[in-house]
Amino acid sequence: MLIKRISLCIFLTVGSIVCIYAQSIEEIIISDSYQNQELIEIFNQIEASRPVEFFYKKNWISNIKISQKFENKKLTEFLDEILKDQKISYIIYNNNVVLLKGDISPEMVVSSSNNLPEAANYQVIGNALENPNNNEVIVSGFIKDAGNDDELIGARVFVEETENGSVTNVRGFYSVKLPPGKYTIRAGFTGYEEKKLSIDVRSNGTLNFDLFEETVELEEITITAEAQDENIKGVMAGKEKLSIEAIKGMPAFLGEIDVIKSIITLPGVSTVGEGASGFNVRGGGVGQNLLLQDDAVIYNASHLFGFFSSFNADLVRDVTLYKGGGPPNFGGRVSSILNVSTRNGNQKEFHGQGGIGLVSSRLVLEGPIAKNKTSFIIGGRSSYSDWILKRIKNADLQQSSAQFYDANLKISHNVNDKNKLIFSSYISNDRFKFSADTTYGWRTINNSLKWSHIFNEKLLSSISLSHGSYKNKTFDDQGFDSFTLRSSIENTGVKVDFNYVPLNKHKVDFGISATKYSFEPGDLVAGELNTNTDPVKVRKEQSIESGIYIKDEFQVNHKLSIMYGLRYSLFQNVGEGDVYLYDPNRPKEPTTILDTTHYSKGQLIKSYSGFEPRVSLRYAMGIQSSLKFSYYRTRQYVHLISNTTAVAPVDFWQSSNFYLEPQIGDQVSIGLFRNFKDNAIETSVEFYYKKIKNVIDYKDGASIILNETLEADLLKGSGRAYGVEVLLQKNKGKITGWLGYTYSKSERLFQSENEEEQINLGKYYPANYDKPHDLTLVFNYKASRRFKISANFTYSTGRPITVPVSKYSYDRILSVLNYSERNQFRIPDYHRLDLSVTLSEGHKKNKLIKGEWVFSVYNVYGRKNPYSVFFNQNGQAFRLAVLGSIFPSITYNFKF
Repeated sequence: MLIKRISLCIFLTVGSIVCIYAQSIEEIIISDSYQNQELIEIFNQIEASRPVEFFYKKNWISNIKISQKFENKKLTEFLDEILKDQKISYIIYNNNVVLLKGDISPEMVVSSSNNLPEAANYQVIGNALENPNNNEVIVSGFIKDAGNDDELIGARVFVEETENGSVTNVRGFYSVKLPPGKYTIRAGFTGYEEKKLSIDVRSNGTLNFDLFEETVELEEITITAEAQDENIKGVMAGKEKLSIEAIKGMPAFLGEIDVIKSIITLPGVSTVGEGASGFNVRGGGVGQNLLLQDDAVIYNASHLFGFFSSFNADLVRDVTLYKGGGPPNFGGRVSSILNVSTRNGNQKEFHGQGGIGLVSSRLVLEGPIAKNKTSFIIGGRSSYSDWILKRIKNADLQQSSAQFYDANLKISHNVNDKNKLIFSSYISNDRFKFSADTTYGWRTINNSLKWSHIFNEKLLSSISLSHGSYKNKTFDDQGFDSFTLRSSIENTGVKVDFNYVPLNKHKVDFGISATKYSFEPGDLVAGELNTNTDPVKVRKEQSIESGIYIKDEFQVNHKLSIMYGLRYSLFQNVGEGDVYLYDPNRPKEPTTILDTTHYSKGQLIKSYSGFEPRVSLRYAMGIQSSLKFSYYRTRQYVHLISNTTAVAPVDFWQSSNFYLEPQIGDQVSIGLFRNFKDNAIETSVEFYYKKIKNVIDYKDGASIILNETLEADLLKGSGRAYGVEVLLQKNKGKITGWLGYTYSKSERLFQSENEEEQINLGKYYPANYDKPHDLTLVFNYKASRRFKISANFTYSTGRPITVPVSKYSYDRILSVLNYSERNQFRIPDYHRLDLSVTLSEGHKKNKLIKGEWVFSVYNVYGRKNPYSVFFNQNGQAFRLAVLGSIFPSITYNFKF
């Protein structure tokens, strides 16, 4: 019955549209008188009373006012008259009028073409008198979003005659070196219309591009950006970039769009299970990933134990994942870098967007503080999920509570053409309570300030200051067992970066950075009524991490490009603090402590340093394919201490110190990239091998919470990971998406002369997050402008576990379990299907609020995927499934 009703509504809607648009646009007559009336308002009145729609950018006509009387004027005559002095032309397709900026006449348009022709006139760059010797010159400028003046990072500029080009940096700035002469230059970016200009280059000069978002409203013509071939032409191996459109197009759990869950669909990226915080990259742990948002570190990127991520998708501009060390301007982690940049606010107009869902809602507001100079963007999210828990037929869950909120603020100020200031702030808070038991909470506060400066067309710089803190708390504030357990990490950093383009074939980046850390591993305070618990405070630690780097991206010839660089890092663990000295001939434990050395405040306790070379090669095998090779060395000086497979609220961060050495990662990869059908289809196969020194694990029965001799329960070993990643991606057409498959192995090795400090008899064993087979299918079908279907299917091997293989009785103890070696068995395999349907409202220009409804179903066939398997005292196995049901949701997203 529901399907019949929907079909009837669609039939009636389509029929109404056909009837309304039966009248030809040539028959539309304008007979009205206007007195100092804005053109936008006039267009709105015409649309409301006549079968025509206008498409334009508001800033083109926002200052045009009409004072004139028209009698029996055809619409085309009316348009010719009011636009003749405005350098605005138009195209008519069916009952649509498209305004065009510039001197493009309607006669020049070819309706069957997919690209609009450009003006025949050449735009002059520079002055010939400034270049009397006819030397090579530099053309540079910015590529920005024409709607909000936001810089476009990674946009491509291409000169047709020389077949050379450039890519914009983090400021949206590009530069190309050319001999004086006439050229055709193109600028394009994913999701934006390509812009082509004819230029006459005479000396050094500036050429800025303002790109508009893709237009797909018309049936007879489709304006698209240049097919992206960054996967072929880009030098960096192991780099993945997700557009926000792709992220928003995926089915969402309970309607909340998620950046982290989106990158988990990529080859080489996985998670240990549902409800698990963080992600694993190429066999690395969660704590081996560096997560950045506007240059500030995010230590825990999860809400509600991993069901939602900390990144508000409505604010995100750019998401880049480096599966390895990445370029040498990044450091501090051995597995991956996730760099998230948020949008700058609109400098021209006030806008808002948000969404209302079953368990959370969000709102983003942006606009100018001083038009075309200063802008703001502010956004927030909040959950109200307790009402769902109250309706679940489980007494413990009905007494539980789960809540979160987060907020972002960003202010962007153009001081002048060469200086820009950006302030970013982020705060998040989570609180979870199960039944009437303990409450868990974690909180992040980050602030950053960035100053960007342009010295000239060759040299740019940026200085970033940041401060961040991550604190978690576990507490029970009732009864005689009340307590509060806290831990935290704080960092204050400064980073100076320079971008230098000495030649057209060289792009040099260099800079320095320094970060001061403060670690609080644990602080236990008893409640007022608790007289049985003694307070415990594990000593704090202070450390300073510094780095200096240089990178050069060099195009050797039209086939070979290379990115090579070097980073040098220095880490200093300083006092105040105590270091225990253990008996070197016996395993470390509290009973083998021989002495204690005290270090005063600021005194150096231990320092580590080393070089981190990075190199990536690209060899073009034709226009549509390339071969890439990379080697990265990275050093990680901070460590996530956790005795669980996934991140938990009681986990804490620990500094490298006298006993805890930094992790050192070496990764080699080689990949073949091939595109088909004008880059509409992308394919790639990448092989990698990674070796990590000084990884940590725990002795059997180790205690990590409030442990003043933590080093005695930690073991130092090595790790290795290797695998192959396959990606097939379709970027164009009504059907888009990708299929990713990964085969990988992640293993650990802990050897020692002391049997107590060995794991698995000193042989390799699978890491907790080792999942050899991982398959993901993402499918999007855009049936029309208003109707879209998305699906996501994932399958992976079950993760390793340690199980009891036998049991025996001893004295009065009837059952003593004898466990296997570490991680020798696996839980059942994981698979899940998600679906979503998006229904957008009409796209009339004069509509104040534009909205869409998103209907999604998470875990369509209700599989009870096991998160873990545990055993009771008798060795009986029990399966724990975090989500074992179908989760439907509905969300309303809106823009105004």
